[in-house]
Amino acid sequence: MPRGIVLVVTALALSVAAYAQSSATASCAQVNGYDRCNHAAFVKLLARAKTISVATQPYDRNGQRELKELVSRLGKKLAAAHGDLVFRLLRANPGNGVYFGPNDRALASLRVYSRGSLVWVERFTGQPGVPWPTVVYDTIRQFQADTK
Repeated sequence: MPRGIVLVVTALALSVAAYAQSSATASCAQVNGYDRCNHAAFVKLLARAKTISVATQPYDRNGQRELKELVSRLGKKLAAAHGDLVFRLLRANPGNGVYFGPNDRALASLRVYSRGSLVWVERFTGQPGVPWPTVVYDTIRQFQADTK
């Protein structure tokens, strides 16, 4: 086999292996009830991603629009179904009972998946009763600040 072809094949194999290895390290694990994610690996994965699909749970038109705008600001293409990454914005369960005190509670989380695996969780906390559009805006703003 000519030497040039061997070098090209070797370089291609190394780049594929490096991509697979780096995406494998971008993951989250639960530690003491909290998701701990590999920030450096996620930032690299986000930079390499070309397409992102979005979802909100429960479905929310405003949240969908805000996520689509985020995808655009990140310089990525919006994917209809399964992109390189999936951004899912979830409303936190408010719980039952009466709320007392100044402590913040979980209001939302932005979960990012790659190939079905959770690779990033952005939690937003605040006082109960904050309007949902404000929670969506602040969660996305916090995500942008944390992933620079």
